[in-house]
Amino acid sequence: MELNIDIYNLLILFGTLQAFVFGSLLVARSNFKEATKYLGICVLFLACYLIWVLKASLGIQAYYPQMRFLPLLFLWGIGPAFYAYLRFYFRKPISSKSLKRHFFPLLVEQLFFNSATFLFYINSWDPNNFNDPEAFLASNVFEIEHYIGLLSIAIYLILSMRLYGKEIKTGENKRIGYILICFTLLWSIWMPYTIVDAMIFDFNFPVSEFYPFYILLTALTYAIGFIGFQLSKQIITGRKPEKTSEMKKLAEIFTTKMETEKYYLDPNLSLQSFSERLDIHPNKSSAVINVMMDYSFRDFVNSYRIEEFKTLANTADVKSKTILGIALDAGFNSKASFNRAFRKFCHSSPAEYLEKRQISGFKT
Repeated sequence: MELNIDIYNLLILFGTLQAFVFGSLLVARSNFKEATKYLGICVLFLACYLIWVLKASLGIQAYYPQMRFLPLLFLWGIGPAFYAYLRFYFRKPISSKSLKRHFFPLLVEQLFFNSATFLFYINSWDPNNFNDPEAFLASNVFEIEHYIGLLSIAIYLILSMRLYGKEIKTGENKRIGYILICFTLLWSIWMPYTIVDAMIFDFNFPVSEFYPFYILLTALTYAIGFIGFQLSKQIITGRKPEKTSEMKKLAEIFTTKMETEKYYLDPNLSLQSFSERLDIHPNKSSAVINVMMDYSFRDFVNSYRIEEFKTLANTADVKSKTILGIALDAGFNSKASFNRAFRKFCHSSPAEYLEKRQISGFKT
């Protein structure tokens, strides 16, 4: 097998590998910011498309025609992944239930595309063995998949532009506009090329006849991954999101609810259960607590429990209560977590604190 290696294919291959690197790093860093996960997925989907192109351009597909049906196309997931990225970046997260609806077409695409692959497999990769319905599916699978995929990207691109237009306020937010520009350019050149390829060449248009398009597509995919990676580094090195009026209002609600409803007394209180009580997405709750209170959720809750402990210690019967017993009444669920939190907030052990305030007699 002789591969078609030239400067154009090497450029596409290099850019594709770089896109895979950036996409993988963004997904790996998703524990710092959920937004990065979805941009990483988007970049990986685009890189998979470029691999699908390269196998034809390098000449591999000419020797192994069945490789045309490798499951490398994830076109119906590119738009949802990009839109989810912007939603999480601008702290307007999508609920898990809604995310499943957005990405459900991707599952349909995989079933649809792989059904054609299966048909070829059971017919020994010979289209002459197909019956009429099988022949119709096999001959139209790429056209249908690409048209729906690019239509999906167009819809999510419009949604992304609207979201960006509403949220753009600061210079930092404007920087993410470069990613949106790259994504818009990518779709703008991809759509007309696909129409020409589908209607005139039946998706057999030689890559070598249109290298500029694929090099530009590769460059834009690389740019999206690179810019997103730079933004993720800012997040990881401690850049905090901008405080908004909505965050300030939510912070006041959180504080009021904690003081009046005393949610912190529940030893099993979690970010999920706290957010459900207030009917707010957990990601938004976490962002408000991090930005407005400068706390993690655990520290936010424990700060109230420590104050509750101090109040109870002043009124408790030293003969019937222990330090741990009061801590449990204040909402802590273990001695270790209580001692750790107390030292963090009071810079002393509970016993030392009580002794300094002449509150003694409790059993440890």
